[in-house]
Amino acid sequence: MIGEPLPPRITEPGRRAELLDSGAIYTAQRSVRGDAVSPDRRLKFDGVARYLQDTGQDHLRHVDYEDIHPYWVVRRTVIEILEGGEQPDILTVERWGSKMGSRWCNVRIGIDGQKGTRIETEAFWINFNIDTLTPSALSDTFLSTFGAAAEPGVLRWKQWLDPKPHPDAVEVPFLLRAADLDIIQHVNNAVYWTALEEALATQPDLRERLPLRGIVEHNSALQLEDEPRLLAHRDGDVLYVWFMAGDRTAAAMSVEALPVEAAE
Repeated sequence: MIGEPLPPRITEPGRRAELLDSGAIYTAQRSVRGDAVSPDRRLKFDGVARYLQDTGQDHLRHVDYEDIHPYWVVRRTVIEILEGGEQPDILTVERWGSKMGSRWCNVRIGIDGQKGTRIETEAFWINFNIDTLTPSALSDTFLSTFGAAAEPGVLRWKQWLDPKPHPDAVEVPFLLRAADLDIIQHVNNAVYWTALEEALATQPDLRERLPLRGIVEHNSALQLEDEPRLLAHRDGDVLYVWFMAGDRTAAAMSVEALPVEAAE
């Protein structure tokens, strides 16, 4: 498996109740809409990515930090689709900080559907200063409140995917649009997952397998004027994908078929 296993959910009843009450764990429901489901009735990676973003903003609002730490940039997202379920489904999402740094944090979101969907995710989020365009320190109260559910230790960045494209990688057609930019003029995180879905569509045998583990690692910001290219290379049960802006790798991505026992 590429990268590290995701930390487990918090299941001890007493601790869960305390963390839910403080807001360190946040839960909500999401309805799966038609545009989040593929023609073969699979919940798409980019649809999941949008649920993660929406839940993150709602969680900040829930703990009254939407105005204090309003801007976040994701460095890496991992999405494990363990069980596809029947679509469209009604999802219960559960979000908590799984490890903390002084300017960033890992955030876990577990997703369970009423019709069998089961997904585990984790993202490395950086608190961003919109004026200086640099990482910004998290407040002590945020660290103590949101970080109450986190594993001990200091979070440090470690890259999982090689940013250099494989020499045999082939180009996959993909068009970036003005509508893909977000509020801070970055290509929105979910768009990278849309590109990964585009590359995955060229590998129907891999696309139809579950469980699947997708990873997107952002290396540099992507702009419309970059006219990016999407490159892909298959190696056994792993599809590697790169979002290129000239010779610069904006993001390295992968989709990997996990052993069936990983979903158990």
